[in-house]
Amino acid sequence: MGRYARTLLIAFAVWLVGFGGFTFLVDPYGLMPGVQIPGVNERRTRAHEDGYRVRTGHRLLDTEAGTIIMGSSRVADGYPRDIPDWEGGFENLGMAGTTAFELARASTLAAGNPDIRCVIIGMDLREFGTEPNAHATYWLTPLAGGPRLFADIRMLLSPSAFARAMQTLTDNITGGSDTRWEHAYDEDILRERFEEEISKRYRGYSTYSYDPERMRFLFRGVDALLAEGKQVVFIIHPVHVWQEEAGYRAGVNDEEYALRRDAGRHLAARPQIEAERPCFEGPALQVWDFGGYQPVSLTAPPDWDGEGPNPWYYVPAHYRPALGQAVLDRLRGRDREPPVSADMFGYRLTPETLDDVLAAREARREAWLASGDEWMEYVSGEFDALDENPPPPERDARHYLNRDNWNQLERDVRRHGG
Repeated sequence: MGRYARTLLIAFAVWLVGFGGFTFLVDPYGLMPGVQIPGVNERRTRAHEDGYRVRTGHRLLDTEAGTIIMGSSRVADGYPRDIPDWEGGFENLGMAGTTAFELARASTLAAGNPDIRCVIIGMDLREFGTEPNAHATYWLTPLAGGPRLFADIRMLLSPSAFARAMQTLTDNITGGSDTRWEHAYDEDILRERFEEEISKRYRGYSTYSYDPERMRFLFRGVDALLAEGKQVVFIIHPVHVWQEEAGYRAGVNDEEYALRRDAGRHLAARPQIEAERPCFEGPALQVWDFGGYQPVSLTAPPDWDGEGPNPWYYVPAHYRPALGQAVLDRLRGRDREPPVSADMFGYRLTPETLDDVLAAREARREAWLASGDEWMEYVSGEFDALDENPPPPERDARHYLNRDNWNQLERDVRRHGG
């Protein structure tokens, strides 16, 4: 080999080591949270910008928590990061903007962690729409499959991870931060965000397309958890009535029902076995419905001045950890005061109760519309105006699961005996 070629190879190797070494040293995703370097990464200001996927992919392999919760930003923002007095430990592994595809892949990783006893999975229509299967940083994580070493190399040599490391270093030197996210839930802007959500959700639902294959894909991923003796509890999120009515007016209520019926069908297709070390009373696989015009979702929006916040919701699509804690208490059989008491919050969905749950949802909506409530009248008027003059629809390319997706999932599930 000539001197020029050797020099070129050495320079390339040095560049790779320096590039990856810088990302490793700064650790922008917090993969080594115990290692904090003042002026470098003491403040990990960018860890959430990629939806926590990188961190979640690794924590699924490393966590010692007996109970984890996964799902979208509703989980990431709506539940405590950890609960110190939870028996066996609790960890929030939500990923902003996640999909059923990513949740199924995450389930196969969690299946291989012997410390995990129970997995809670939040779901709503968004996870099951015909949107891209995965976000960009998914490919930098162990979620994408293959040996963990490959995932580490992909992350360390990724330009986007390097950019996050640079941002983190800059923020630590200058005192800057990702202010857009840090101030997303400032109380004085939440009423404005409530108002913005009316047309935003109406517009988003107007072109929504439910993909039942994603429900099947997710349940197949969960088979790996069940085969390892773990308990799995699905929760349908308690979003605010303003979001639920946006879906109803935009014509996706049939999809809401399809989601519940498909979940019930997949539940019925699996034997009702007991988990080896359950965290909740009941069988190893459960589905709970916390949506559908339940009283907590009918509460008033925040005041314009920020002095009268809604105690349960930041915005119609995202709820506060206080409501997330109420969901966890309901699963654990701990009763609370209205509107999150056991008789009006959370319904176990089974093949036998499915029709009653759906009928009760319709009855609650009709009662709300007939209530004469001030905020019902207000938001109904807003939706009437949108019906008369619909906003431009969001037109995105459709994405569907392919044979490779299924083949990889099947291999991983069978590896666990599922």
